[in-house]
Order: sequence, then C-alpha cells, then structure tokens
Amino acid sequence: MNIKRFKLDKPGEIDLVISFSTAGDEKKILGVISAMEPGEYKVKVVADHVATNTFGRVIIKGVAANGAHIRIDGMVKIGREAKKTDSFLEMRVLLLDKTSSAVAEPKLEIENNDVKASHAATVGKIDEDQLFYLGSRGIETEEAKKLIIDGFLKEVKGVK
Repeated sequence: MNIKRFKLDKPGEIDLVISFSTAGDEKKILGVISAMEPGEYKVKVVADHVATNTFGRVIIKGVAANGAHIRIDGMVKIGREAKKTDSFLEMRVLLLDKTSSAVAEPKLEIENNDVKASHAATVGKIDEDQLFYLGSRGIETEEAKKLIIDGFLKEVKGVK
C-alpha cells in the first residue's frame, strides 16, 4: 500500500488531490495539523477514485491552541466506472483551549452503486474524565494532557 504523509504546523494551506486511476490502487493518506500559533490552518483533500477495485484511506488529525483556527474540507469522489471501490475519510480535531476553533466538513460524491464509502468527522476538547482518571493515578495535569494528545495523534504521528 502506498502511504503519503503530510504535516501542517504553521498557518497556511495544503491542497491535495489523490488520484486512484489504476485498477487495484491502494493508498493511505495520513495528516497532522499542529495549530499551536494563532492563524488559519486549512487543508483540502480529494480522494478521486476513477478505476475499479481501489482502496483508499484518508486520516487527518489536528490539535489547535492559542487562538488557531483549523478548517478541513474533505471529499471522496467515486466515478461511474469505479466499481468495487472501498474508501474512508476521517477528520478529527482536538481543541486545547477556548480561543481556538475548527471546522471539519467531509463530503461523498458517489456515481456507482457497487462501492463502500464512508466518512467521520469530530471536533472536541480533552475529556475531563480522562484527565481525572490520569490525575487519580498521580499524573500531573499538564503531563496528562500531553499523554492524551500523544494518544490522539498516535495513528498519524509518523509525520515528519
């Protein structure tokens, strides 16, 4: 499987189109958005399936603090000839303070019935129950937050 990674750690924009144009293409896109300074962080990604029997996974995770704003627009396009496609788009953002914000908008455009396609999107804050649990085990609050963030990003963390 072909794996492509990206990281956005300064205000700016990334625009990706991943083409599945050969029968049997298998691609995985892993992205990290580390929005630790104020500004706009935008990611637009399109997984464009045009060939048969393709497999795609797009997983983007972000953390925002200090007034940063994250916007993720994702699209899975499955063309008329792209039978037996299996595609999943996942976008998740963790807000670390009240001054930061995020929008995650997944979309599906499907022109064939013989496919499997889905998406997931969440924007939330660190779970207070997780902090309480780690605190009850003697872990200081800042260290607990770091552990939670590291666990959240683990799936995509290999990004350099």
